[in-house]
Amino acid sequence: MVYLIENQIVFNPEENSLSLLSDVESKIAVSNPARRILLLLIEQQGVVVQRETFFKKVWDDYGLNASNNNLNHCISKLRKVVSTLGYQNEFIVTVPKVGFIIRKEIIITTCADSMETQVIVENRDEIANQPEIVLKEDPPDDEIINHSVNPQQNSTEPEPRKLRNQHYSMMSMLVTTALTVWAFFIFYNDMSDPKADLEIARIGSCGLYSTAPVSQSHKSHFIQLAEDFIQKNNISCKPGHILIFQSEIYLSPINTGSVREFLAQCSIDDNHKANVCISFYINDRTTHDQ
Repeated sequence: MVYLIENQIVFNPEENSLSLLSDVESKIAVSNPARRILLLLIEQQGVVVQRETFFKKVWDDYGLNASNNNLNHCISKLRKVVSTLGYQNEFIVTVPKVGFIIRKEIIITTCADSMETQVIVENRDEIANQPEIVLKEDPPDDEIINHSVNPQQNSTEPEPRKLRNQHYSMMSMLVTTALTVWAFFIFYNDMSDPKADLEIARIGSCGLYSTAPVSQSHKSHFIQLAEDFIQKNNISCKPGHILIFQSEIYLSPINTGSVREFLAQCSIDDNHKANVCISFYINDRTTHDQ
């Protein structure tokens, strides 16, 4: 199992290494205890892992001597590696006199192996090289949505690995389908203009687009889902940006009991062309798990 952190850093436990998704030559090796610490933090993401738990699962269970100095050294090493690979935000948070935690809002996904991470890179490059989409200029709007949320930590037990892999696979299929549909419309932009069907509404000063046409009867629900997504991810709509949103509700022919959603926030250059895009994902499995 390979882990993808913030769509930027690849953690490969089998190779005891971390590297950049876009540069396989950037690989940095870590020790076995550091690897076990990072695995434990990822499995318990959003939950504080106590020092005693690290001592037992990282050292005692392997017949090694545990100490606070060893634990602090490994945590420091992991932070330094992640920082060296370009992630400047706080990755592993210290909870004084208790333990450590990886914040719940940090996006960590799984891939079956390193080959799947290469597919992610190739798909991302293919989308980046698609012809640019030109949007007509709209009058400015002074009202900008700026939702904020206070993330709360929920203590939950990790689900079985097999079920978790199935969920991530379905999420990957959703994202791939959404991007493929969007790329298809961009590629055939010279034959027809899909923007008239794909532009759903305006949220603040941003145009809201779908990756596939949405019927008139479903537009209000689609807009509500997009606004909820924006609020959950604390996304600020800025002038000169567009939002491309899709939900599994509008892509999957069956009700899986889960909610998997995707949103891309793209900036527009002076020629009103889509420029740099930032992607956000939600994989809410709570309905299914209940």
